[in-house]
Amino acid sequence: MNYVKCIENSGNEASLDVDAIYRVLPVNEIERSGGMVRVIDNEGEDYLYPMRWFEIVPEENLVADLSEPLTVRLSGVAKLTIRDIARRQGVSMASLVRQWIEERLDLPSVA
Repeated sequence: MNYVKCIENSGNEASLDVDAIYRVLPVNEIERSGGMVRVIDNEGEDYLYPMRWFEIVPEENLVADLSEPLTVRLSGVAKLTIRDIARRQGVSMASLVRQWIEERLDLPSVA
């Protein structure tokens, strides 16, 4: 199990979004026996939540969804900043943003 879909977030609305997909981290035996799952939440932190709040997402379902286009909207200041960093590194803006996304996301590989 690498990914789960949130189906409940009672009292944790800022940390979890219903219907959102979250990456699962390993748990120890005590956590597992207590029915808990450790996920990376909306704040980028890993916390334990009740497993009953989630459904397991088969990885093949995620890979099929990776073909969807991604649109990133940036403010004017953000665009200028990214442009300047890209120029200093000698790469395109698209290449720089792609690199940042790949560094920060643990996406399944597509064959």
